[in-house]
Amino acid sequence: MSSIRSQMLRGIKWTGLSTIIVTIFQIVQFALLGRIMSLSDFGLVGMITTVVAFSQIFLDMGVGAAVVQKEVITERSMSTLFWLNMIAGMIIFIFFELASPLISDYFHRNELVELLRILGILFLIAPLGQQSQYLLQKELRFNLLGAIEAASTIVSFLTLLILTFTIRTIYAYVISQVVLFSLKGILYFISYQKTWRPSFVFDPKECKELLTFGGFQLASRLVNRIGSNMDVILIGKYMGAEALGIYNLAYQIVTIPVLKINPILTRVAFPVFSKNQKSSEALNEGFLHMTKLLSLVSFPILMGLVAVSNVFILTIFGEKWVQAIPIVQIMAIVGILRVLMNPNGSIILAKGMAKIAFYWDAGVLILYGVALLVAVSTNSLVIVACTYVLVSIVNFLFGRQLLKWLIQLSWRNYIKSIKVPFALSLIITVTAYLVKEIVNQYVSTNSMGPLIISVSISAGLYITFLIRIYPHYFTRWLKKQLRGR
Repeated sequence: MSSIRSQMLRGIKWTGLSTIIVTIFQIVQFALLGRIMSLSDFGLVGMITTVVAFSQIFLDMGVGAAVVQKEVITERSMSTLFWLNMIAGMIIFIFFELASPLISDYFHRNELVELLRILGILFLIAPLGQQSQYLLQKELRFNLLGAIEAASTIVSFLTLLILTFTIRTIYAYVISQVVLFSLKGILYFISYQKTWRPSFVFDPKECKELLTFGGFQLASRLVNRIGSNMDVILIGKYMGAEALGIYNLAYQIVTIPVLKINPILTRVAFPVFSKNQKSSEALNEGFLHMTKLLSLVSFPILMGLVAVSNVFILTIFGEKWVQAIPIVQIMAIVGILRVLMNPNGSIILAKGMAKIAFYWDAGVLILYGVALLVAVSTNSLVIVACTYVLVSIVNFLFGRQLLKWLIQLSWRNYIKSIKVPFALSLIITVTAYLVKEIVNQYVSTNSMGPLIISVSISAGLYITFLIRIYPHYFTRWLKKQLRGR
């Protein structure tokens, strides 16, 4: 096995384990919120999530990627970055205090004022562990990163569960998010104390190169986030909280592979790619291997979701969410494209080309913005979803051309890496649909039966295919288990 593959697989082992734990708790939380929240309150969750996402980009200042990408970083630079993070956190806290009425007026929801002010507290605490987190990632210590992520998620979920019985659910959700990000920051800081701790040094000139790289990365991530959240921003403004609640549920469902599964690889890939940044051949091999792994996991989930979306939503979330069914089916295509596009950033940043990432994301932002602004004017979520699909296809095609230039990625090798996952996923999608339709003739659509039976049969079939096609992976895994005993 090549060096870049072995480095990725070691990291994937730990990030995969923690992500499974985190994802289980977050899916349960997601289902719980969908059950007990109103459509408009779930729309508030989408608004809050969007505001927090933008704030975290400013908190990072783009230097996180710079720290991981840079081969050698001085003690003075790290301490300076630590204090810059703390200052940024205080500025964001003040911003939440002062700007929350304006954000509330934009979305026409008065309760956002108090909710955002509560949320602002996390930005006073979370920056503590920012640089420690990047250094742990740089050193490929994914076991510790995963443990902190899992522990914080469990504590946050328990906080939500307890508070749900005492206060309004949306407030319980906001407080649980403060607990999540604050606890992660504290644990990252504590866990790295023996290796490094910040000194009372503040010398921006010392980290000029890092800040220059970070400046383009900050701008790139900012325009990327605006583009990826343009739908939420425009739907919340022009179509209202209830429409945003329906759309947000569908969007969250189809982006689970991107938000939960992709980071298992991308968190590992970026530092590994950075260590091999001078070898296009190694990057090419690593990227294709990464794409294949992502496709094997994500394709069956998203394509299968199209087949069982009606029974999935009615069973898990209830009949009040029936309008989300066609949106989920359409947006599954966006989910697949985002799975495939997500690794691009690891390559671009590993090559040290943050400037290209910024210009690319700026172009995509303009394209998304114009298209979605026209779509929301129709007041139809179906048209908004279809527009998102079309623009995502354009973005995907141009993205492949960019990688062809950066690492000489060929279309032939790329298609080869995803054709088996796509074919297998198509087979199990048809299987899931047929099984669901047969079971529905004997069992109510609102019961768990059709969902459990169709998913179980199609999943079993998919695993059987994988064992037959990739027996060496399963044989190696089995030998490791037997040696472990």
